[in-house]
Amino acid sequence: MADMGISTSPSSRRRTTRTAVWLTAGLTAAWVALVLVFRTKWPPAIALIRRLNRAALNPAMLVLAGRARSYASVVHHIGRRSGRSYVTPVLAERSGNRLYIPLPYGMHVDWLANVLAAGFCEVEHKGERFSATTPAVVPAAEAGMALRPRPRALLDLYGVTDYLRLDVVG
Repeated sequence: MADMGISTSPSSRRRTTRTAVWLTAGLTAAWVALVLVFRTKWPPAIALIRRLNRAALNPAMLVLAGRARSYASVVHHIGRRSGRSYVTPVLAERSGNRLYIPLPYGMHVDWLANVLAAGFCEVEHKGERFSATTPAVVPAAEAGMALRPRPRALLDLYGVTDYLRLDVVG
């Protein structure tokens, strides 16, 4: 086979291995820091993460959120002051006629205030779009009984203590 310009010398392999180790270490450190920020609820860091998510992650998530194979769902809600329509990507878990949405940033987020004020919203979840009513913030103990073990364990690790519970209509 012809040489395709790929170096397989020992020094090249060591460099590649070293880069992979540093990349893995960096990603692990970032993940540990993120878990610590959420568990401690350190306000400056939470505010920074919220701004970054709103500016970069949320628009990217909305491309696939709500589809059949997506892990993310979409909440469609109306602004309580502006009356404008908004969409917010969230994680959601359906259990029968109930939907549970973890609140990793706590209860002081605009989309949650909008849903609670309106008393309803629409949700795109696993390829379906439905109306949801009777929003209520519930403790993790109640929501945890309805969640699958793996998502529950991850959300517990992040220190999520509250969930939005919605009744699915139709």
